[in-house]
Amino acid sequence: MCFSATASFSASGVIGAIGAGTIRKADPADRLFAIIPLLFAIQQVFEGIIWLGFAMPAFENLRTISTMMFLIFAWAIWPAYIPIAIASLETDEKRKGILNSLRIPGLIAGIGAIIPIFISGPQPHIMDFHIDYTLQNNIPNQIILMAYNVMYLLCTIVPMFISSRKGMTTYGLANLLGLIIAGIFYQSSVPSTWCFFSALFSIMIFRIIKQSPATDQ
Repeated sequence: MCFSATASFSASGVIGAIGAGTIRKADPADRLFAIIPLLFAIQQVFEGIIWLGFAMPAFENLRTISTMMFLIFAWAIWPAYIPIAIASLETDEKRKGILNSLRIPGLIAGIGAIIPIFISGPQPHIMDFHIDYTLQNNIPNQIILMAYNVMYLLCTIVPMFISSRKGMTTYGLANLLGLIIAGIFYQSSVPSTWCFFSALFSIMIFRIIKQSPATDQ
């Protein structure tokens, strides 16, 4: 994340350990959702390597691939995966149908993000103790960029408020708060900062998995 390699690796270790426990607690039907903390832990490892690449020549060659992997998680995997994972928990057929319908914009956003990651050479830069990711060739069409942002938020935040799973609304509010804080105080590094907050908030998934699947609405 922002701040330092130590913050990224420390967060990865804690979240990874809790994620492993979450998977062990999960029923087979819940494992798509239960694996999220572990995925966040992996993502934080990549950003930790990016930090090391700035400070240690031995890691400089790994910085490029780690940048691409971090952004694949941040820009592509999460909008595509979150609706699928949350839909897999749902027992209410109406809500499940709505969640399943979000798979389409999620996949569009995810696939659409892969293209600039591979062809535009994203570069990480340290700005005020945070990492800012910029594309060497910016997306010229602002309408496309706006559509992507809408689909991204629709697929990463809204499903948490649609789900009837106990504790999911609180998880959604935490992620929304993280986005607001990142947008206000860390405008130059929103992907890095929000992903760090979301990684920390993913600890809440353990409680969601452990609790009864009764409605949270």
